[in-house]
Amino acid sequence: GNGIKTCIVNMADVAKALKRPPVVCTKFFGCELGAVCRYDERDGDAPRSIVHGAHQTDMLQKHLDKFIEKYVLCVKCRYPEIDIKIKAGMVTARCAACGWAGDLDNVHPLAKIIAKEMGDEGGKKQKKSKAERQAEKAEKARKKAAGEDDSDDDADDDDEPVKEKKEKKEKKEKKEKKEGKEGKEKKEKKEKKEKKEKKEKKEKKEGLR
Repeated sequence: GNGIKTCIVNMADVAKALKRPPVVCTKFFGCELGAVCRYDERDGDAPRSIVHGAHQTDMLQKHLDKFIEKYVLCVKCRYPEIDIKIKAGMVTARCAACGWAGDLDNVHPLAKIIAKEMGDEGGKKQKKSKAERQAEKAEKARKKAAGEDDSDDDADDDDEPVKEKKEKKEKKEKKEKKEGKEGKEKKEKKEKKEKKEKKEKKEKKEGLR
């Protein structure tokens, strides 16, 4: 009641890494600490989690680890590969790593919040937060810029084979020209030799007469 609040400025990044809505992560702190909390993503301000009261980092980390244990790690293989599904208001999950499927902790007060935020029996698609939308937009812009750079690199790479082909062709032509010249000289020498041999043979034959 003294107006002290704890601000978690990197909640959007934490939630993205855990593949959970930042609102859900924030509400878990509220449930565990018995404090009023909210995820704030007002225009003009960076998204952040606000938890009423003074809370130390190590305490928040401890509760975050508990959240990961309950709603991020697989019950069987302990890998963070579970996809949460809401069935008949119950929080269930299936592990992409080991194939385990079953219910998560539905007794915890957060279960109702997860059911509300991450869908219902009708399979409503999870609404992305403003921070997630902004992150996706920035990522798309980065990929687009990288794609343009890549295309330039590809263009440079495409020039290389053309240059190599040209050089090979020139070498081949030079070789053929050289071989042709040498072949012509050999042919001329051979013809001269044959003529000389014929002449000598003829003269020798006439001398015998």
